[in-house]
Amino acid sequence: MSYKIAGAAAAILLAASSAGHAETLKFAIGQKGAWTTAMVDYGTRQGFFKQEGIDTEIFWTEGGAPTVQAVIAGSADIAIDTGILGVIGAYSKGAPLRVISANATGAPEIYWYAKASSGIKSLKDAAGKTVSFSENGSSSNLVLLALLEHNHVTAKTLASGGMPATLTQVLTSQIDVGWAAAPFGLKELTAGQTVIVAHGNDVPAIRGETVRVNIVATSTLEQKRAVLQRFMRAYAKTIDWAYKSPQAIDYFAEANHSSKEIAEKALKEFYPRAEMELTKIEGLDLILKQALDYKYVPHAMAAADVKDLLTIIKP
Repeated sequence: MSYKIAGAAAAILLAASSAGHAETLKFAIGQKGAWTTAMVDYGTRQGFFKQEGIDTEIFWTEGGAPTVQAVIAGSADIAIDTGILGVIGAYSKGAPLRVISANATGAPEIYWYAKASSGIKSLKDAAGKTVSFSENGSSSNLVLLALLEHNHVTAKTLASGGMPATLTQVLTSQIDVGWAAAPFGLKELTAGQTVIVAHGNDVPAIRGETVRVNIVATSTLEQKRAVLQRFMRAYAKTIDWAYKSPQAIDYFAEANHSSKEIAEKALKEFYPRAEMELTKIEGLDLILKQALDYKYVPHAMAAADVKDLLTIIKP
């Protein structure tokens, strides 16, 4: 056997050995189909996590509290793209959580819509009516409360769950105004069945605020810091790839059962690259004020009170 052949055989054996000792991470991720929730899926398909010695297991939630609870209960190692107010609220009550990265700054992709025949054209028209968000503690919950406050509107807010269920409730007049994240619902908008009444970034302060984060349990951080570092490396690589690759558009269209043209339009118009900044928690003072104002925490909190919560792992 030549040295070249022997070297190749050794490389194969090494690769097999590495694959056999890959670390499995379990992910709880809200709202399948949104761009900012898709990166673990995309990175898995492209092999970026495998390159870092990580196997992934994903289960999808409807966002908010169920996603956070999956980490607290130990059924998930990492919760991806979950609302920061829900995390702070759970932490203030003693939940052993740590934020390892930001995931979404601002909310350009979230919008609220009504059935075209309802006569509701703006959020002000929704005064006294039912307006929904996904789940308690979600970013859509936070943004809706900020939108109503900004527009001086009092409405009946309720959790409507996922985007398909919400659309059904709006079209059947069970709720007046529903929520969605592009590209979901763009087909109905284009067909004139629905109209947009508000965008997430209509509130100026929201545009520069971290609204969703990636979290782990304290024990996971202590026991798996090295693999979490590798995870963040692969995660950042996936985001960079996704904003450049036509393949990511195909994945995006597939997940939303939409055309490639609609997926491209959604990415271009609703998901700026700057939204997915991982290393900074922006607008912390405002976040903590909102946590108190919207009754997520029992008392006022300062940055020092959440110092241990924010344990950012840089790629």
